[in-house]
Amino acid sequence: MARRDEDIRITPSLLDRLIDMEPTASKDPPKSRFTGVQELKAGVRRDLEWLLNTRSHGDETVSEDAEVRRSVVFYGMPDILGLDPKTPAEKKRLVKSLEMAIRRFEPRFLDLKITLEPVDEVERQVKFRVEAKLDMEPAPEPIIFDTVIASGSGEFAVKER
Repeated sequence: MARRDEDIRITPSLLDRLIDMEPTASKDPPKSRFTGVQELKAGVRRDLEWLLNTRSHGDETVSEDAEVRRSVVFYGMPDILGLDPKTPAEKKRLVKSLEMAIRRFEPRFLDLKITLEPVDEVERQVKFRVEAKLDMEPAPEPIIFDTVIASGSGEFAVKER
């Protein structure tokens, strides 16, 4: 017998389960699958923004060990403030850094694709799109994030599309 969508429960991440968004409520209200998926996507968006706004302090040349490179020392992005995203080599380096950080520290993404959009000369912002499938049961859910890097601060802003 096939399960109905209402029977499928979305289990939030451990962090999302520990954060109480409504501390005055004595218990959480029942959630539909749609609400669960929306909350899961919001949590993934938040986690992606935290990942991209954290600066990695690890030196890739120090260790060849994959487990060391997946440790908390390497969590985040390398510093990108001096990067010129107008040059092809720097564009390639930026996309590679983004892809490496997301693949390494966001295991919920399948079929990751990062597309760098043309640099906005007026607003002086670098924009790119993160497309993936969110690994969840019963089937992966497509997800798209539009991301902007502020030129002055290097801060990433992530919005779900």
